[in-house]
Amino acid sequence: MDQLKTHPASNLLPPEILALPKIEMPVAGATGYSLSNGEKQLVFFLFDEGVSFPDHAHCEQRGMVVSGEMLMEIEGETNLYQAGDLYVVPQGVRHRTSFSRPTFLIDLSDMPDRFKATA
Repeated sequence: MDQLKTHPASNLLPPEILALPKIEMPVAGATGYSLSNGEKQLVFFLFDEGVSFPDHAHCEQRGMVVSGEMLMEIEGETNLYQAGDLYVVPQGVRHRTSFSRPTFLIDLSDMPDRFKATA
């Protein structure tokens, strides 16, 4: 079954976003569409319920939860982010995330090629 067709947030994505390059994701249940300008990368993410990312670090990352919710632990402090909430992960800071509901978020990173397009 195609995740995008069944994801509750899929109706939030206009055709222009769906036409962007789809990115490779390190975990199952996550889909992303990328836009970059040579300095930054903007990704429209859809996460299935139950998706989680283990402890990791990378460039600065900031974004907004559009729908659903994200639980993020940054340096031992855990916060719940819901629709309309903004988040920031400073460069090099270890963090982990999990999604207890289907979630749509928009994420901006300081690395224009952080996620690669699928072949």
